[in-house]
Amino acid sequence: MLASGHDASCVSAIIRTSRVFNAANGITGVLVFDGECFCQYIEGPQGSVHALVQRLEKDPRHSNFTPLLNEPLAGDRLYDQWSMAYCQVDGESFITTLLQREPHEAIVQLHASGQALDLG
Repeated sequence: MLASGHDASCVSAIIRTSRVFNAANGITGVLVFDGECFCQYIEGPQGSVHALVQRLEKDPRHSNFTPLLNEPLAGDRLYDQWSMAYCQVDGESFITTLLQREPHEAIVQLHASGQALDLG
């Protein structure tokens, strides 16, 4: 969730920073933002992903940071072409729907929604 005292204008800085960090550390993924809440899927080397999670936990622009799934990647990456794909969605229904699913099902739904989300 976007922390109190921050507004959506900080998201472009988050994206720029994440793309540089992720590219340098072999991380790929997607960030979805609904104007208030974030939903992020990241994949890469376990040590790099762990370091990124620690950075996100300390980032003052986030609140209620809650990792939902942390396990080794099974199979090919889902977002291998994106150091950090980004999409802003209208309203909270998309992210709310993802959060109501079991984590593996949410990942499948997120990936399946990729074209509809117009990732950029």
